[in-house]
Order: sequence, then C-alpha cells, then structure tokens
Amino acid sequence: MTLRGALLALAVLACAANARAATLEGRITHPTKPGAGAKLLVEVLGLDKEEHPISRSTTSDATGHYRFDNLPAPAAYLVRAHYEGLSFPGGSTAFRSTDATQTQTLDFKIYDQTTDPSALRVSSLQWVIARNAGVWRVQETVSVANSSDHVVLVPPPAPAPVGVGLASGHGQLDTFMGQLPNGVMEKDSVAEIRGPVFPGDQGFSFQVEYDLEQQKGDLATEIAVPTAVEDLSVYVQDFGVDAGELHPARPARQDDQIYQAFLGFDVPAGTRLPVRVRILPPAQPWPQTLVILLAALGAGALLYYVAAPLVREARARGRRPDESLEPESPAKAALAAALHDLEHDFETGKLSVEDRERLRADLRREAIAALARERASHPKPDAAPPVACSCGRVPTPGDRFCAACGNPL
Repeated sequence: MTLRGALLALAVLACAANARAATLEGRITHPTKPGAGAKLLVEVLGLDKEEHPISRSTTSDATGHYRFDNLPAPAAYLVRAHYEGLSFPGGSTAFRSTDATQTQTLDFKIYDQTTDPSALRVSSLQWVIARNAGVWRVQETVSVANSSDHVVLVPPPAPAPVGVGLASGHGQLDTFMGQLPNGVMEKDSVAEIRGPVFPGDQGFSFQVEYDLEQQKGDLATEIAVPTAVEDLSVYVQDFGVDAGELHPARPARQDDQIYQAFLGFDVPAGTRLPVRVRILPPAQPWPQTLVILLAALGAGALLYYVAAPLVREARARGRRPDESLEPESPAKAALAAALHDLEHDFETGKLSVEDRERLRADLRREAIAALARERASHPKPDAAPPVACSCGRVPTPGDRFCAACGNPL
C-alpha cells in the first residue's frame, strides 16, 4: 500500500469513528392531540470542539419518535421541530469524548397557537448599568411567562401584549444574534414583544444592550414600565446611586467589578422610576508627611510592646533597667520569691485576707533582719573604715555613740 493510500484509509477510519460516536433521540408529543407529533420535520444543530457547525434533519415517525445516529462527539447540540409554521425548541445536550454511553434522549412538546395574551406576564426584568470609556451602557434582560397551554402570537395591527421600556436617548440596540429576534420590534423607546411566547415560566427571553449617547457625565435616566413586572432588579457599577423607590440589596461582584443592587416587586404598569448615578471622585493619596508620621507612630508602638516586658521584669526584681549589672542581694531575692508565692496562694484561694497580711508582716521582719546581717558581714567596698574613739575602742558599723565612754562618734 502506498503512503497516500495509508493516509486515506486512516482518514476514513477516523471519520467512521466520529460518525458512530453519538446518538440523539426522543419523542414529540402534544398535550391534547395524540398524533400531532407524527411526520414532523426535526432538526439538530450543533458545534464541535473546534466550533465547526453541525446540521442534520430527519422526520418523526407515526408515534412522534425521532432519532439521529452518527453524530460527531465531543460536541453540543440543540434540537427543534416544526409544527403549524412555528419552530418548537426541544432542548439542548452535549456529548463528551469520555462518555461511556453516547446516547442522549430529549423529549419535548408542541402546542397550538392563540392570539389571546391574557396568560402572559413579565416575570422578571433586569437592568445593568455600567460605564466604559466614558460612556454609559445599559443591558436589559426580560423573561415573559405563559401560564396557558397554547403558544401566544399576536400579529399587527393588534396592540403588542408586552412592552419593555428602553432608556431615553439610547443608541443602537445590540443583541446576541446581531438583530432583534422574531416577534420583537422597537417603537418609541419601547421594545414590543408579540411572540411567539411558549408555555412555561421561560416562555420568551430577550436581552438587549445599548449606549446612552447623550449621557457623558453623571447619569440621570428613568426605568419605564409599560407592562407590569413581577421582579425588577437593577445593578449599577459602583458609583453614587439614587434609585428612588427601589429597595437596596446586597452588592454583587462580576468580572472584578462591584455593582450596587436594587430590587422592586410587583411594579405596576405605567410606573416610571428615576435613577441617578453620580461618578465618584478618585481617592486622594495621603500626604507624604502623614505617611511618615503614621510609620513613626507604628514603629514606636512596636518598640514599646517589645521593650515593655523587659522593663516590667526589671521593676519586679526591685531595680531600674540601667542597674541590671548590679549584683542582687540574696535577702532581696528571697523576699521577692516569698512574696510572689504568697500572692499566688492568695489569688488561688489558698489564703484568707488575714493570713495574707500576717504572713506579709512576718516576711518583712525576716527580710529586715536578713538585710542587717548582710550589711554587717559584707560592708560596701567603698565605705570609709570606722574611726576609733578617743578612749581607744573601735565602734561597730552604725554606732553613733561609743559603747565604752558614751562620747559621740
């Protein structure tokens, strides 16, 4: 076999392996019509790990069952079915190369249509206000719920059942797909939603972004509510914010940015909520002299806490810190140790107040006597030798009168 033939064989095997990698199947049903899911066009759309698009189609059988074999994996897929001119989303799934079972099941429903919007409500509306390159930018996300078992679609010239207010003076509307989705149009700073709105709490979701071209400094705008909103949330990048009647909530963090949060509940139609955002001045650096002074104070405090134990220990021994080289008297040391033990016994409850005072007096008497004996046996080296009395007797240290003749010394 030539090299070209070997490469061709490897490519065929690789394609065959991918083609057998995954299977996606499911069943399409209708809540009131048992055979409505039969013979419908079903499509699967996907992206592989290199973001290459994948598109397949098939037809459901008489029971509404569909099946896609030989789907590449790893990849992510979504499925949809066409019924009475509408495309019904059937959910999404993903296949990984490490999955032991390469079969996924997505069952979903189809519904009949109605033009009655009475079952629609705006379940949530979110505003995110941020500032980028000196321009204020707003992102709005809305969810419309449908409590009926029909798809609501209201064509013109009937009034739009749902309206979402846009900030006055907004710029071009940006969406995920680059254009407004089907059933949405902008009119007089209101995004009108006509459907299709599918049954469920997430019957229709819509997100739009725009710049406020006329607002270059502080922001002054308002949130208009043409259709009643159950849950309203406003997130504003960390500036000075006045959100009027909205309730402040816990700040949120996203992409290393802090957002002030405000909430509103059951906001009636026709409400206008003013929002004012003030750009806060940048933080001023501390003067250098103040920084130096604070550093000096901190160093002094550190020195005090380090040296204080040493000073206290020196004082407890009965001498000044600069007298640490002076030899300590044995009598003083014994007295200090005995007093320390006495205080410890008193604090721990071993001695009463009377016993403590009595023992302290005894210790003082014993210490005075011991100090007298030390002075008598160890006179100071620099003390002058005693002078003999005129009668010839040598006095003892501390005598003021001669013990033999009584003359003053």
